[in-house]
Amino acid sequence: MQADTLDEMGGRESVLGYRMGTELTAVASFGNRHAPGRLVQLSLEHLTLQLASQPALAPGQAVSVVLGHGERWATALDAEVMDVRGTPEVGLRFVAPPLAAGRRIVSVLEALRDNGLLLPPETRPVWRESIDHPDRVARICDALAARQARGVARLPDGRQQTVTAVFFDVHEGQMGWRFDGPAPAAPFVLEAFGYSSVVHVEVREARETAGLVVVPAPKELVRYRHRWLRRATPSSPCTLSFDHSLWPQVHVRRPVLDLSYEGLAFITEPGEDLLYPGLRQSVLEVSMEGLPPVRLRAEVRNISSTSTGRRCGMSVRPLDGAGARAWRALVEAQMHPTTKVEGDWSDATWSLFERSGYFRLPGKSPEDFEDLRPTFDATQARLEGRTHLGYRVVRPAGDALEATVSVSKPYESSWMAHQLARQQVPGTRASAREALRDIYLRGYEPTQVDPDVKWFFAFCEANVRWVRFTKFDFATWYEHTGQTCLVPFRLMEGEVERPWEVPVGIDVGSPTAEERTRFFEQVSSTRPVAYREALDLVPERFDLAGPREKWGEAGLGRERELFVARHGGKPVALAVVESAEPGLNLFNVLDGVRLVPLIDDTLPEAQDAMLALLARAADWYRARGRKVFVHYVESECVVYVERAALADLGEGKLWVISASLLPEFLEHLHESTTPRGG
Repeated sequence: MQADTLDEMGGRESVLGYRMGTELTAVASFGNRHAPGRLVQLSLEHLTLQLASQPALAPGQAVSVVLGHGERWATALDAEVMDVRGTPEVGLRFVAPPLAAGRRIVSVLEALRDNGLLLPPETRPVWRESIDHPDRVARICDALAARQARGVARLPDGRQQTVTAVFFDVHEGQMGWRFDGPAPAAPFVLEAFGYSSVVHVEVREARETAGLVVVPAPKELVRYRHRWLRRATPSSPCTLSFDHSLWPQVHVRRPVLDLSYEGLAFITEPGEDLLYPGLRQSVLEVSMEGLPPVRLRAEVRNISSTSTGRRCGMSVRPLDGAGARAWRALVEAQMHPTTKVEGDWSDATWSLFERSGYFRLPGKSPEDFEDLRPTFDATQARLEGRTHLGYRVVRPAGDALEATVSVSKPYESSWMAHQLARQQVPGTRASAREALRDIYLRGYEPTQVDPDVKWFFAFCEANVRWVRFTKFDFATWYEHTGQTCLVPFRLMEGEVERPWEVPVGIDVGSPTAEERTRFFEQVSSTRPVAYREALDLVPERFDLAGPREKWGEAGLGRERELFVARHGGKPVALAVVESAEPGLNLFNVLDGVRLVPLIDDTLPEAQDAMLALLARAADWYRARGRKVFVHYVESECVVYVERAALADLGEGKLWVISASLLPEFLEHLHESTTPRGG
C-alpha cells in the first residue's frame, strides 16, 4: 500500500477565468498603436494576450481591446494594463465593462466550452493511494456493492458509461456491475464514487451474464481524493443568493446542490449568473428553514459540465466569528440531520450510560459513578457553545438516545474521542452500525476545520470487536508511515485517600534541567513519534501552556507536572502527572500518571522508584480534591503495581492517527458501517 499526500490543498492552480485551447485572436490598441495577438486567458474582468511584438507598456496604461474568432464579434472594450511578462504576455483588466458585453463574452465562452476549446482550471487530487492489502480491498469492494455505489466506466476510445456496483462475491472472486448501456469489451477502467473519494479499478477481462458485467475481484485499487472535506447533499431545502460583484443589478438565487464547512456547489445558468473561475463575491447569503441566513465570502473555484447542467463550485469563508458559528450550525444541520451537539442532553446521556452497560466496564459498577453526576453535568454545561474545546454528540430517538460520543481537545493540536456508548431503543429501525457511524462522523468531521489540528487519539479497550475492526485495523495499515501508532497499556486505578508505601532510599522531587533533558531523550527513544507529538510529550509543549490558557478561559482546569525519583542521588525514573476538569471523563482518563524508567525496570531500585512516584502522585491528586487517579501501565515488569494494590480496569491501547489521515479514516469508517452485501 502506498499513499501520496499532494501539495496545494485547494487542489487547483490559481487561475482567473479560462485558458484557451484554440487560436482565438484579439487586437489591443495602445493609443494609435494596434498590437494583434493570441488570446491566452479570458474572464469577464480580465484577459491575457500573447502579443506578436512587445510594446513598451506600464501597469495602469489604458488600452482598447477587440476580440475575434474568425471575425469580430464584440465591440471594443476599455481595459488597463495589469502586468507585463517576458513571454511576451500582457495581462489586462476590463474597466467597467457593460453588462451586454459581459453576456456576450459568456456566450462565446460557453460555445467554446461546448466544443471542448476551453481549458478549465487544472485540478489534481490532494491524495492518491494504492491499496493492495487483501482484506482491505475486499472490505472496500463489499461496501461499494452493498451501497449500490454509482460510478463510470472509462473506455479506451474516450467514451464513458454510467455504472452501478451490484454484487461482490469474495469466495468466487468476482464483482458484478450494471451498465447504463451496452456492455463494453475489456479493457476499461471503472471509477466508483466512495464516501469522499473515487476508487479506480483496472478491468482487463469481463463477461456479460444476466444483464450484468462480471469482472474478477480486484487485487489492487487506487483511491483518489480531490478535496480534504467531503461535500454532502443538503438534507433539507437550502438556497444561496447574492448580487453580482461586477454587475449589482444581476441577482443570483439558486438551490444549493452540495455543501461542506469550506465550500458549496449549485447548478448555474452561465448567461444569467455571469460566473467564472476566480470571481470573488464579497457577500453571499445561504438560508435554510429554521435557521437565520448566513453571510459568507465566496470565490468561484470551477464550473463544470454535468448531465443536469453547469455545476459551479465555490469556496466560502464566514465574515466573522459569529458568522463562523452560524455557518457551522447550518452545515451540520444539513450534513448530520440525525445527530445533535447543542442542547441539554445530560439526563438522556446518563440514562444511556446506565442502560448501555457503560458503567459496567471492567472493574466498575453503576454505584461507582453516582457521586460524579454533579461534576459531569457542570462540566458539560461549561463546554456548551465552546466547540473549540470539546462537545458531546448525541443521536436522539424520541425522548431517549441511541448513541453518544464526546470529543475534546486536551492538548495543543490533538483531539480525543471518548465516552462512547450505544443502546438499541425500542421502536427504532437504525442498526448499531448506522448509529455509531452517525455520531463518529459528527464528532470527527468538524475538527477538520481546526487550523491547529494535527492528531487524533483515543484510549480504547483492547478487546472490543467494533474498535478492533475500525480503529485498530486502520492504525495497523498506516503504522509504517509513522502517522499512526497503537501503544498497549493496562489501565489501573489508585485511590488517593489510603496509605501509600514509600520505599526507603528513594527521594522524589522536581527534576533538574539535566534530568528533564534525560526524560525527553528517554521518551524519544522508547515511544513512537505519534505518541509523543499527540500527547505533547515534547519540550516545547510539555507544560500545556496553550491548553491551560484556553481551558482556563472557560473556567475549566488543565494541569501537568513532572516528578523524578532518585536512588543514591541518581535519577532512576520520572512520572508525568496531569489532570483535567473533574467530570470531563467519567473514567478519569486525563487524570493519569505515566512512568518513564531511566534504567532497567526489572531492577529493585527501579521498582521502588516507580512505587514512590505513584505515592507522590496520590499526594498531588489529593491536593486537587481528587478521589482517584489512573495509571497507564506500559512497563513489562509490574511488581510495583502489585505492591501499590491498584485496581485493574483492563487492557487498553492508545490509538493515534495523524490529522492528514482523517479523511481516509472517515472513509474506512463509512465502509466498515455499511450493512454487508448479500
